[in-house]
Amino acid sequence: MRAWLWAAVLIVLATVIGMACGGGGGGDGEAEPTPDRPTLEAMLRDISLKAEDLPAGFGAPEEVFSDNEEVAANDPEGPTKALERLQGWRRLLGHDATFMATDLFGAFQSGGNALIRASVNIFADEQGATDALQWGRDLLSDPADAATLIPGVSELEGGPISFPTIGDETVASEFTGIFRAEDFQVNVPFTADIVAIRHGRGVANIAVAAIGGAKPGPEVERIIRILDERLGQTLE
Repeated sequence: MRAWLWAAVLIVLATVIGMACGGGGGGDGEAEPTPDRPTLEAMLRDISLKAEDLPAGFGAPEEVFSDNEEVAANDPEGPTKALERLQGWRRLLGHDATFMATDLFGAFQSGGNALIRASVNIFADEQGATDALQWGRDLLSDPADAATLIPGVSELEGGPISFPTIGDETVASEFTGIFRAEDFQVNVPFTADIVAIRHGRGVANIAVAAIGGAKPGPEVERIIRILDERLGQTLE
């Protein structure tokens, strides 16, 4: 059973990467001095979502740092176009943390959140961060466009939802769909809330995916407020 749930993780993974890091645009703002890689990693660790930030029932995260070349290599628009996009935004480094529910089968049977994924990206200037968030806003406003990033999904519906403004800018969407888990010949209906915020030259986003007929709850807002506070403490 765990294999098809990992496949469901990839649904949200692809969407979140596309929103925060994909697309096109360029930043022309005044850039801060560029920190070295160890400094950027330390900053991202300070900002990143921690296990203690989450409700009970989630395990330790799988964490990874991502430079522009690594992100571009997996971009659905191709590595060349993606790298131009990321460099145009002056994206410096990102960090992703994925938390899986400890009782995945229970979430599938009775309904509940199956995963929470949080991504944080630091840019050289505010304009690059603004352009990145705008690209995500444009993409997620149309389910047909968003579906191009999500292989194996049918009946994808949804789009922007009302959400409090957090940080300097906020983008929020909710999608429902069905993922076909070929290994088990099982259709997995899901609901995913995706919220991204910009705070200065940082962009953070979360995706909370629920299965078994459930919907993500109020923890979505609580978690993104935690990331907004840490962005402010680290980048200002």
